[in-house]
Amino acid sequence: MQLPVYSPSDYADAQRDLLPPGAAFDWPQGGFGRTLLNGMGAELARIGVDAQTVLDSAITTHQPKYSSWHIREYRRVAQEAIAGVTETLPRKAFRVGSRVGDRLWSSAAPTLNFPVELVRVDHRLGRFCVGSHVGDQLWSADRRYMLRVRYYRSVVNPKLLWDALTAFKQAHVYLWFEDITGAGGNYGEN
Repeated sequence: MQLPVYSPSDYADAQRDLLPPGAAFDWPQGGFGRTLLNGMGAELARIGVDAQTVLDSAITTHQPKYSSWHIREYRRVAQEAIAGVTETLPRKAFRVGSRVGDRLWSSAAPTLNFPVELVRVDHRLGRFCVGSHVGDQLWSADRRYMLRVRYYRSVVNPKLLWDALTAFKQAHVYLWFEDITGAGGNYGEN
């Protein structure tokens, strides 16, 4: 989209046309009033030159990069981001010296092995309103478009997920990162 370029005198004439009719505003060329309008017109013309750059940047920034932002696509992007990540087995039993965030397991079942979901992307977190039920996933009105990305901190590097999802997401979508164990907070705000 190409914006028209106006001169300082164009802006001065437009401002003059906005003044009420009457002899008080009939200013001669070179008079104080006309000089004031020309000065303001020069400033508006200077800003107008940059308006095209700002508009072009805004259009480029907010241009859709992808054709679909369905939740399946967000989940696909998250899975692709951690495609090479594998869970370290065996897990350790809880003992003296264990720390918060360590992957722990009972010593009674050292050979038990089952798949663990390393990342999960949740959506449809909404406000509490009429029709909400106990157990609904709720969030505040200012976070209407939020995706909760839950991951295992001891296995998955959240920066991989953060980089992939922020490059893919729409501008109005808010990403909330949290460790599946409930420890930690939002990765993007740390």
